[in-house]
Amino acid sequence: MEEPVDPGDEAPASLDPDEANNVRADLDDLHGIREVFGPQGVKGVVIACPDCGENHFYEWDLLRENLEHMLRTGEPRMHEPAFEVHEDEYIQWDYGKGYIDALTDTGLQPDRQIQITRCPWCETPCDQDFQFCPRCGRSLAALRLYKELLARGIDEREVRSLLVRAGYEPF
Repeated sequence: MEEPVDPGDEAPASLDPDEANNVRADLDDLHGIREVFGPQGVKGVVIACPDCGENHFYEWDLLRENLEHMLRTGEPRMHEPAFEVHEDEYIQWDYGKGYIDALTDTGLQPDRQIQITRCPWCETPCDQDFQFCPRCGRSLAALRLYKELLARGIDEREVRSLLVRAGYEPF
């Protein structure tokens, strides 16, 4: 007489090396997509399921946990349908991945930000996300361009000259 098999006795399935590399790449892509779209209010991604033909909505952490689970066990987690999803709060996985791939192809790093702490004209402290100085109202775009061009090795005098010729007020 055979003894019943305890599901806990079974060794977890493992991914082959190519599958594991693909899951790690998905984790990297997820991080990049979140860095770009998360600050814009996007809650997660939509993935079209090839098995059921439905869209599956994943918040950032849920998808990360699912991918990490796959790496550990070799098996995907069961996904419960999202409750009262607002589709406009999610981004299509393929679109997000294509977007960050395009940023990378052009030499831009999705998670790199130019740090701004003060307005160059009135010295008012500024938060990183400010587009305009809260005191004098000037656009901080010129300062971001200035810092980026300097980081690319362009001489400071040339950068200042370019900005003035482009119509930015000197600082």
